Amino acid sequence: MYEDEPSDKVHDVLADAIFGDHPLGRPIIGTAEVVGGVPIPDIAAYHDARYVPGNVVVAAAGNVDHDKIVEMVNGAFAGGRANGASAEGPEPAPPVTPPKRCFFEKETEQYHLSLGAPGLARADERRFALRILDMILGGSMSSRLFQEVREKRGLAYAVYSFSSQFADSGQVGLYVGTRPDNVNEAMEVIGTELRKLASEGVTEAELERARENVKGRTTLAMESTFARMSRLGSSVLMDVPLLTLDEVLAKLDAVTMDEIRALAAEFYDPERMSAAGVGADESSFREALGAVSSSLAA
Repeated sequence: MYEDEPSDKVHDVLADAIFGDHPLGRPIIGTAEVVGGVPIPDIAAYHDARYVPGNVVVAAAGNVDHDKIVEMVNGAFAGGRANGASAEGPEPAPPVTPPKRCFFEKETEQYHLSLGAPGLARADERRFALRILDMILGGSMSSRLFQEVREKRGLAYAVYSFSSQFADSGQVGLYVGTRPDNVNEAMEVIGTELRKLASEGVTEAELERARENVKGRTTLAMESTFARMSRLGSSVLMDVPLLTLDEVLAKLDAVTMDEIRALAAEFYDPERMSAAGVGADESSFREALGAVSSSLAA
């Protein structure tokens, strides 16, 4: 059913374009063929190998008693298996390959388009700078993409950028959903903004505005007990340093203009970005990509 949401489907198409047949390039939900054909013993074996006390992280936040939580966890896992069956670790990050174009044909009112490239691993110290850069490009209503594509020209209702960090790899990208008659102009504007970002970097005013935006969002997120719990658990589970709020804010304050410029040139060069689309006609999609990269349109 998720294929009925082309704005979601296009992100799977983009992952395929960037990572290919590597697990990072496959849809998390699986394919209909795999989901419908996995033998029950294989599912049970996977569960037995991974869902064991030695792999479990328990996180709690709020008005809790630490010693009581420990007692409850020990009681729940008493007598449980410390380890399951031998389980293979994740595959190493895939090698960086030339940019690729992928398209999923579907009759839709809009074209759903995405550009992206490999990004940073989750422990990379540059992730703080990348978060600010993402805010400048398309992470807020004052971002370049939102202002140029939506506010000034009315070419799309939804346009944004994003980044994801994995164990030893990552992804940067952007998305736009627009009418068929606006595809060419929207991609032309996006291509122009990407080239400007990669070649010219950002201004001091943009850096400071984005920095304060990220700091504000980070601080507000800590008002949620659920967010605090998730942050604790994911930091331990993903084996990244557990930073206090003050330490995170200090990391954001330490981001320099040179770091932003270097990341922009490395990750947002249109010539290194892959493209994905969902829509009725691939030829229109391919033609529009010429405004971003001649190699993608070839």
